[in-house]
Amino acid sequence: MSTEAIVAPSKPALKRPPLYKVMIFDDDVSTFQCVIDLMVNYFNTSEDDAYRFACKINIEGNATAGTYPKDIAETKVKLAKDELISNGYPLRIELFESK
Repeated sequence: MSTEAIVAPSKPALKRPPLYKVMIFDDDVSTFQCVIDLMVNYFNTSEDDAYRFACKINIEGNATAGTYPKDIAETKVKLAKDELISNGYPLRIELFESK
């Protein structure tokens, strides 16, 4: 009877996916209600938080709507931009890699 060492296969080390910030920039045309609707519909915020977010954009010029994995961030940006286009608002929404 011989004894052999049995080696279990090791699990590969998993990395977290890179995260991306969704930034919304101020303009002189888009309304507070436009920003509030985007935040409530696509970024899961309450109306009160969305109003505070719209105020922050107005005062600071831009704000981060959220930080997500790339595919989720791209989907949220696409849906938000589609709504903006259909309503005729030029609000700028961009993705930036989070560091």
